[in-house]
Amino acid sequence: MNQPIIVNAVRTAIGNFGGSLHTVKANDLAATVLNGLVERSGIRPEQVDMVIMGQNYQSGEYVNAARNSLLSAGWPVEVPGLTLDRRCPSGLDAVCLAHTLIQAGQMGTMVAGGVESMSTVEFYLAGDIRWSLGGSGDMPRGHGSLASWGLPLYDRIQRARVMSQPIARFGEIPTMMTWAEAAATEHGISREEADYWAFISNQRACAAIASGRFREEIVPVTVPQARGEAVVFDTDERPRPDTTEEKLAKLKPVLGGICTAGNSSGENDGAAVCLLMEESRAAELGLEGMARVKAFAFRGTDPRSTWRSASAAVAAALENAGLGMEQIGLIELHEAFAAQILANMRELGLTTADHERINVNGSCISLGHPVGATGARIVTTLAYEMRRRGVQYGLIGICGGGGMGVGAVLESIR
Repeated sequence: MNQPIIVNAVRTAIGNFGGSLHTVKANDLAATVLNGLVERSGIRPEQVDMVIMGQNYQSGEYVNAARNSLLSAGWPVEVPGLTLDRRCPSGLDAVCLAHTLIQAGQMGTMVAGGVESMSTVEFYLAGDIRWSLGGSGDMPRGHGSLASWGLPLYDRIQRARVMSQPIARFGEIPTMMTWAEAAATEHGISREEADYWAFISNQRACAAIASGRFREEIVPVTVPQARGEAVVFDTDERPRPDTTEEKLAKLKPVLGGICTAGNSSGENDGAAVCLLMEESRAAELGLEGMARVKAFAFRGTDPRSTWRSASAAVAAALENAGLGMEQIGLIELHEAFAAQILANMRELGLTTADHERINVNGSCISLGHPVGATGARIVTTLAYEMRRRGVQYGLIGICGGGGMGVGAVLESIR
């Protein structure tokens, strides 16, 4: 089999919901990182065999974001694009799929990642409403006027959480926070523990920004303004240096349990991509690799206990890699909620002694969670940190709505 490697990886800075990137379309965010990636890698777009992107909020506005993004970036029309959705792990899924296609000899050079502009996610009408609308003039019923009262208009972000699993089988799960609270109850996680994790996540993200640690992985986004010159956005805007445990403790629980806006991830905008290449092809081009995907695994669980899917996928990925947790130098566990990551730690046998190798630069609670991009953003940040610290093995675990999890082990090759 061929030996795929990650040659390079980049991301945008992460924007807040309605923040600095709220006027930038998802396709344009992805186009920015696509061009940034090839420029930094020293290859030409026509040398890429395919682009795969994760995106959770595909819609009438964003049709096959991978293809539209590469076309928006000015890449050759001959380069195909594929967009996939496994909710939160989607960007990691894209990397794993690209790895597999190269390993199987079907592709030689691929770009894989993800994008999300949650600020521009659409409101929509369910398609079945067309059959109840009255006609107009000689138009038949169901194909006529939309001039009707009481139309059910949905916010795709909120509605997607309910519709990530069939209501008839699992009941209504109105928010992902529902299963985060279930994790807290099952594992006896306190509000104080959750707030403390959110606090250290924020501290780590702020420290990484202040030290310039993210500089080499971020591609600036030029944001046109209604008035005046365009603004260059190049710094994650969710982390807050003034965050304290005391301030976090004052926030009201959303569902009456322990989860608050402060110890949960955000709704964010951003994109991230990785360049994967067959190792011998990279050598021919004089390119050095950053890391390789040593192993990965996919697992599913009951959607009402979605957090378990990350623990199961991580355990399976470690088994596939033939490694024990003690051999892992850096760990990236998804931070959808502090309750969820603390539950994952307990299920994986990780203790406070392991905190210094888990999410060392912060994660989704502090940096933000542009869901389709998050998996690739985590791969990007982890690969750079592994190289910075001289770590041989890094581990990733991500759970996603509907009860799905992806685990992966990265191995340094520098």
